[in-house]
Amino acid sequence: MEYKLEILQEIIKLGANYYPKMTDPSESEILLEIGVAPVTAHIEKLSLMGLVKDASPIFGKKGGMWIGYSLSDKGYECAQDEKIFNEYISKLKEKPTNEISNSVRNLIELSKTSNTNPNYKDDFIATLNEIAICFDNECYIATISLCGKILEFALMEIVKRNNIEIREKAMLGQLINKIRESNINEYLDPALPEISKVISYSRNSAIHYDEKIPIPSREQCIMVIFAMKDVVQRNITNNASA
Repeated sequence: MEYKLEILQEIIKLGANYYPKMTDPSESEILLEIGVAPVTAHIEKLSLMGLVKDASPIFGKKGGMWIGYSLSDKGYECAQDEKIFNEYISKLKEKPTNEISNSVRNLIELSKTSNTNPNYKDDFIATLNEIAICFDNECYIATISLCGKILEFALMEIVKRNNIEIREKAMLGQLINKIRESNINEYLDPALPEISKVISYSRNSAIHYDEKIPIPSREQCIMVIFAMKDVVQRNITNNASA
């Protein structure tokens, strides 16, 4: 896609106002008017360039679900110096790469060196690889469904680690609710219940012949991937420190 300089500049400018905290794109009237889809695509590109980090789904203060972000040190430097920013923007002419699928593949490498449960480690890694492949090929229903599988793996680890009683084949929404009700010291993204609904809807429509299958948007798919990555990364970090 063609990236617009004014959108990139507004994302960096807004992020500088909140640096180093999380930025809500809906706080900008400019980004609010542009809309979630194009803003998400530009945040993805800036993340690939190393100028923003910690991209994750949030509920915008002015409505809707957005991808929140914070500026990296490099991003904040760009906000202070237009010359440095222009040097980074010149990289847009280079051969594009997919930051989203690459970030999933990075998660694979992290999982290989972590204390991921050996009972399902191979399946876990293989599923992450399938997520990257499906996303690259714009198979968004499959991508979202596989993210649901990974989330169930990770959330069940949280349940077991904290000795939470739950039935063996609990669904994704039930796992999330049980963990939140238990008041344990485990962070879960506040948007995760809504993300789980997107996952469940995609799963159900894909397996029932009488369901009309709505094709998820790329932006919905990205939000699910970001939420999945956040849970997995936190879980891996927790396991490593255990």
